[in-house]
Amino acid sequence: MAKRTVMSQLASAGEEALGKLAQSPATRNALQGAMNVKDRVEKVVRGLDGMEKRVAAIEKRLSALEKTPAKTPAKKTTPRPRAKAAAKPAAKPTPKS
Repeated sequence: MAKRTVMSQLASAGEEALGKLAQSPATRNALQGAMNVKDRVEKVVRGLDGMEKRVAAIEKRLSALEKTPAKTPAKKTTPRPRAKAAAKPAAKPTPKS
């Protein structure tokens, strides 16, 4: 029975200490600050989740682009018709002497 008495004394001392801490303005301020930090971290994490989704979509698009070689459509060139050489005037026969 002596152990229960010691345990009950420790429990009531702990309860008193917690009660005093809960009534302390410093404890309230610390707790409020911790809650604010928690809220901010949650917002950042939600923002990062959105960014992760966007990055995953961009990576998917990039890998699809890398798989298909970037080909520019080949220009169809038809051989140009050669301009016919202008007919040279026939050389006049030179008189032989």
